[in-house]
Amino acid sequence: MVEPVTAVLTGIALVKQATSFIKDNINTVNDISGIAKQIDQMFEGQQQINKERSKQANSTANELGLSNVADSIINAKLAQERIAEIRTLINYRFPVSSGPSTWDQILLERKRRIEERKQAIQKAKAKKLKQQKEMYDMIRLGFIVLAVIAFIAVAVGITVKIVLAHTILDQNDQSCRIFEPKYFLVCMSEGKDAALIEFDLDQKKNRGNWIVDDDE
Repeated sequence: MVEPVTAVLTGIALVKQATSFIKDNINTVNDISGIAKQIDQMFEGQQQINKERSKQANSTANELGLSNVADSIINAKLAQERIAEIRTLINYRFPVSSGPSTWDQILLERKRRIEERKQAIQKAKAKKLKQQKEMYDMIRLGFIVLAVIAFIAVAVGITVKIVLAHTILDQNDQSCRIFEPKYFLVCMSEGKDAALIEFDLDQKKNRGNWIVDDDE
């Protein structure tokens, strides 16, 4: 019971190959597992035929020739007939005393596996979306942290400058307190050296040791 090696088949050709194999070997297999692969191929071929019909139904009439439409309908009918024939053979070969028939059990099991696959795909998509969201949240949090650090750095820099400026002013204020009001203002505005120069010039003028032309 070796399946012949052939080229990859699709649609009605896949249905014909699978059903032919089942009919040739139905009486020699001990259980369904011996023809499980061919049953899957049979349903896969039927699914491909239905997809093709759906695609044609969504196309405009001018895009399809009458022969294509006819082939699609005929292939769908042939697939149904062959699958119905296999159903009868399987139920006859593997009868059950009560409950669902062997064929119905096959359909139920196939439906269950399809649902499991759909759920697995949905879970994988949900997991991927969650991972992407977590990554985006981490990136956004990183930008927020960098922005906060930059803001704090700027604030600290400004604070340091203000403190230093006040410190310098306080130092100037303390060093300028030794001068009289006239020289104190010069000291605060131009510095201690300027105040000393101004004070020295006034002292020399007062002693008559300095000649100043007031008209200049």
